[in-house]
Amino acid sequence: MQTSLRWTPDDYDIILASKFKRPIYMFIIKVASRCNLDCSYCYVYQSPDKSWQTKPKFLSIETIEQIAYRIHDHVFEHNLADVSIVFHGGEPLLAGVERFKNYVQTLTAVIKCPIQFGIQTNAILLDIPMIDFFYEYNFRIGISLDGNKEYNDRHRIYPNKSGSYDDTINGIKLLQSYPDYKKIFGGVLIVVHVENEPLEILKTLEELGIGGANLLLPDSNYESPPFRTNDDPLIYGKWLYKFFKHWFDNYSHIEVPYFEEIINLMLGGVSSSEEIGAKSVDFVVIDTNGDIEAVDTLKMVGSEATSLNLNVGQNSLNEALEHPAIYSRMSGYHALCEKCRNCEYLNNCGGGYIPHRYSEEKGFINPSVYCDDLKYLFANMYSHIFQ
Repeated sequence: MQTSLRWTPDDYDIILASKFKRPIYMFIIKVASRCNLDCSYCYVYQSPDKSWQTKPKFLSIETIEQIAYRIHDHVFEHNLADVSIVFHGGEPLLAGVERFKNYVQTLTAVIKCPIQFGIQTNAILLDIPMIDFFYEYNFRIGISLDGNKEYNDRHRIYPNKSGSYDDTINGIKLLQSYPDYKKIFGGVLIVVHVENEPLEILKTLEELGIGGANLLLPDSNYESPPFRTNDDPLIYGKWLYKFFKHWFDNYSHIEVPYFEEIINLMLGGVSSSEEIGAKSVDFVVIDTNGDIEAVDTLKMVGSEATSLNLNVGQNSLNEALEHPAIYSRMSGYHALCEKCRNCEYLNNCGGGYIPHRYSEEKGFINPSVYCDDLKYLFANMYSHIFQ
């Protein structure tokens, strides 16, 4: 078992931390290891981890059966009331509707508890048979879109460098042609690019009739720092606060979970997000070859950060709970560096998203590479809301 990376601080009490261990409730299943886009910031294909090149292009029926029985055993052993399964890629829709039918029918036949299904897609291959299938099994669909055509097509491009905006919008409009599309459409996922104007993004969401959008900071770390124009150390914090002001004052009818989560934490709530607030994590990733892995955005660090050296063909899901890449992320504040644990914004931030904490020297025992940006955002959000 690979444990060379530092996942926990020197004063981490593994006996005390055992109280944080709990069953896995969410399973992110990679059904396709390839993508029809070549996005400039992709944490899979633009990362130092090239293991995708040797993975099966699609999840096989044999492997989905192994996954189903592993989840069944986990549900039975821990008496779980329900689980969530999210299909991912690459681009998962490349697998096609017939494979999806086989996947879902296998999972529902074997796993003896309710399953909430979801999928994250670029929507380019979304068609009526696929949408009808998603309705049948009450999927929640997340779609990746970075704003208007100009903004989206800077980074979300095909291998031939042409933009994907028009094709993604066609998929969204097809989904919206269903009268009750909001039942399955969970909103869009936007990667933050500081050259894009927040107000224009919100206007685009309004014009497209999109009722929810979440924000993701670029998957950067201390060895691969985020792009900063004019070397402004607070540019991401300023961008996020600018987006927040426009949203809070004029567009709050659009759900933005990133800001809603921070406000919830400021009011004394409990984190429901790994990206903000240090929620105790309860999911694993399962790749197309059956490998059980840690959160896949860690591919930006390298294959050693995601690999648990476990596979559903030979290993139970309980074995994943014994790996520091998993149990450290279940430990919340307990696994953070001393600077984070003593920070006035700890309850708002939770140390930031774990891929953003990595350095070669200290592993994940660092504040987020966006630490100063987040402090700027929290301070200004608090003033704007409460003062």
